[in-house]
Amino acid sequence: MSSTDTGEPSDAEPLFERLGGVYGIAGAVDVLTDRLFHNDTANKNPVTAEFHETHDPAGFKYLVTAWTVTHAGGPDVYPGRGMEEAHEELEVTELEFDLVRTEIKATLYHVGVPEPEIRELMSIIDSFRDEVVADKHRDEDWTAP
Repeated sequence: MSSTDTGEPSDAEPLFERLGGVYGIAGAVDVLTDRLFHNDTANKNPVTAEFHETHDPAGFKYLVTAWTVTHAGGPDVYPGRGMEEAHEELEVTELEFDLVRTEIKATLYHVGVPEPEIRELMSIIDSFRDEVVADKHRDEDWTAP
């Protein structure tokens, strides 16, 4: 991963490259998916729990990898649905969004992604909050875990 002498990411290189390309992203997604599929708090949502019990994580890993590649400035390879449609049945709450957000950030630290790239990717994740959190749960009063 390249950066300038100040530690800031190089403007010439897309986030996709700074994350290690497909292999770097796929490696982080592999760790993330295992964390999410075995997260007791995430599995309190019955629709999420059913998905985790009935779906092979390999397909989910593929979709999350492709989504990240596309949104990090790599090739447009994401074949899945839009975030709103993909999360519609889950009725995601603000708390659940933040739980997944926290797992993403912790995974990035765990696999050694530098801080500037973590901030940039988390900004992308945060930009999808309104598409992922169900309308009835937006801006609800909750306490972070």
